[in-house]
Amino acid sequence: MRRFAVLLLLVLAACAKPPVNEEVTVELESDGRALITATTTYEMNARTAAIRRRVDDARDAALSGTDVWSARFARLAPEFERTTFERRRGVLERVTHVGHLPQRDLQSFFSDASMMIAILDGDGWSELSVYPGTSSRATREQRERFAKKMATWSSEIARYFTALHHLYSYLDRNPERARYVFEALFAEKGAAVTDDEQPLVEAVTDAMEDISKRLDIEEGEAYAFAEEADLVFNPFPARLTIRTPGEIVDSKGFEVKGHDAVIEPIDIFESIASLEGQWVSPDPLAILLRDEKNLTVEDVVAMPRKSTAVVTASEIESALREKMKRASAYSVRWRD
Repeated sequence: MRRFAVLLLLVLAACAKPPVNEEVTVELESDGRALITATTTYEMNARTAAIRRRVDDARDAALSGTDVWSARFARLAPEFERTTFERRRGVLERVTHVGHLPQRDLQSFFSDASMMIAILDGDGWSELSVYPGTSSRATREQRERFAKKMATWSSEIARYFTALHHLYSYLDRNPERARYVFEALFAEKGAAVTDDEQPLVEAVTDAMEDISKRLDIEEGEAYAFAEEADLVFNPFPARLTIRTPGEIVDSKGFEVKGHDAVIEPIDIFESIASLEGQWVSPDPLAILLRDEKNLTVEDVVAMPRKSTAVVTASEIESALREKMKRASAYSVRWRD
């Protein structure tokens, strides 16, 4: 694979979890109580000085009891509470806060977050609803920095879409050349393109490489871009799991997994990959971002191709922002 392909795959691995990863599970119990488990995991191999400072500051807050989870539990003085510190070679790797609260206190527990929680009891069923507000988690500096990155990214993607349109227009006229062109795009051994095709292929791969360079892991850009996207668009303070005491019979907004109703953090790379089909299909960049190991060049060649002649940076930015918006309400209903 070309350098951009390798780099994009590394970006995915690096951004699977932020340097300070937070998850909270609210396990609802049939007696009207809730067991809350909040887990914070710290990156053990920070790649840059900025990421190290971010992780060290979070560790110091947890050790001193001034982190947000300690404050949330202290605010309500749960009937039961436990905090566990896990270290690896003397370095704090994970902190877990566990506490029992009455379900009626859930809103108070999350009162510092931009979200409202309500529980409704019916005839043989109960329902929990979450109403998110506008995220206030990002600082003004983070919002401004993210906006600049989004504008630059959108311009780069627009250039990439234009290059793909020129290439796909050529393939519409010469469909028999598709296999060779896609082999060249994915750097397959033995790829052979003509002199006419070479500049078309290079325009696409150059645009893809420019996009990957903006996420150079050695500079920590992948971490920062992914984390700031979540801070700007996501009002929820962590990956949120609602665990129900009975069978889930209905849900809206949540991703349901057994008795768990989950709200995942914002994944900007998933949002970028999901643009496939809106203006361009197939999208080699999206394919690389999804890391589809079983997908062959022949599979890509067989896909119906489409492309749009002109896609502006502002259109792309608007589409990305729309995909990262949270639902106006989440609900999960279960049998009592």
